[in-house]
Amino acid sequence: MKNIIKNKYIFISTFILLFLVHLPLLTKNILSADILLNNFFYNGYSWEISLGRFGLYVVGLLKGYLSVPIVDLSISYIIISIITYLLIDLFEIKNKLNRVFIILIMVISPIISSTLLFHYCAMGYFLALLSSTLSIYIFYKSKNKLIKNIIPIILIVIALSMYQAYLSVITTLIVLYNIKLILDKKYKYKEFINYLVLLFIGVIGYFILMKLSLLVFHIDMSNYSNADKIGINTILSIPSKIIDSYKLFIEFYFKDSIIKNSYYHSYIFNSILFILMIISIIKSMINNKIKTSNKILLILLVLLLPVFLNSVIFVISETKLQLLMSMSYILLYVFILSFSYDNIYKYLLVCVLIILFRNYYLQDQYTYLSLEHTNISYNTIISKAIVPGNYKYMIIGDIDNSNDEIYRRNYGFISDESIFWEEYNLKSMAFKKYVYYYFGVNIEFVDIDTYNELKNNEYNDIINYEDNIIIINFDEVNYEE
Repeated sequence: MKNIIKNKYIFISTFILLFLVHLPLLTKNILSADILLNNFFYNGYSWEISLGRFGLYVVGLLKGYLSVPIVDLSISYIIISIITYLLIDLFEIKNKLNRVFIILIMVISPIISSTLLFHYCAMGYFLALLSSTLSIYIFYKSKNKLIKNIIPIILIVIALSMYQAYLSVITTLIVLYNIKLILDKKYKYKEFINYLVLLFIGVIGYFILMKLSLLVFHIDMSNYSNADKIGINTILSIPSKIIDSYKLFIEFYFKDSIIKNSYYHSYIFNSILFILMIISIIKSMINNKIKTSNKILLILLVLLLPVFLNSVIFVISETKLQLLMSMSYILLYVFILSFSYDNIYKYLLVCVLIILFRNYYLQDQYTYLSLEHTNISYNTIISKAIVPGNYKYMIIGDIDNSNDEIYRRNYGFISDESIFWEEYNLKSMAFKKYVYYYFGVNIEFVDIDTYNELKNNEYNDIINYEDNIIIINFDEVNYEE
């Protein structure tokens, strides 16, 4: 407790920076399809339970199913600030500049930003991140054997019950922390094995509770991302998943499919960071005269880092890595900043991080602008399309933003796409709710069969307001096939 009070500036500065950097989320109409449908009041927890996220249902109960951005985001900021302190204390980072950099990455990382965008479940996701971090923090910091061996299991279950993707956070953090312990000559293999046993028990406990939650609520497991096949054929798929994990590692840091690394050449600065990390590991290994057995373990753990970073793909088959699921990757920055750098390495690290953080900050802001701009475009189109009379609506196409500069500079996650889904039923449902909340009008859309029947036909009463969007209004009984 004394440590927390002494280092309260970590918590306070993180919270204030989160509020300032992500102010658009509170002051502007930043929407995506998920946010639009789940804004104001969210009680779709049968869907979350079917995905094995029964912990989110508990959070929903505590919130009274309300989804209020200022409340959800403020509590999320508090949780992120606590996590930032725990990571700095866990890795015993004393250097003030390195502490500042860790605070910054926890504030401006697109991974954090993309999670905050989904404010209706952000609190649950960050509670999962806090639980993941605390499970390791308590295990290594507590001197009480009962707390040390029981609480981490409970925290692992809580984390997975809110977002299974954070299994990658747990495995990555325990591996990175033990690499640091090996380099500092503080590594105890019995403790490492002991935590892995607790992790295994926690995962089993989660699966049992997940199955019970499905029985209690009479819900079938969703086949979304093959969630209903969790654990099945896992062993047989391990070799291919190992290869996939290295591909995802390359995709995340050096390509554009998960985050736009071509933006201001971020992939180059990522490369420099990894080179600095490897140099630091080698220097520490030589200077501290690590014994041979630990050297072998160290090299093995470093080589397998991509596997730990993407460990969720070994549990959930056919899941597609995106920013929301990439929280484990943020831990590599913490690990890199846990080293002491001298001379040219120190200045190089500072320069690289300043450029990267500048890129990330701009990508966050461009993403918010992208979503706001798309929202304004739809707002304009729909306000023109609403006409009096007995009409139904049909929407074909999408807004083309490919030539707009703000869409080239965002981080790519959802902001390159429309705020609505491509699938017609979901799109029409989102538009209907959109029009109700922002125009106070209830409108009807044609059903999927009528949509398929009419989408390629010529008929009257076509209203075309944008190059790539067609909104068709027609009297429900007055059209020709």
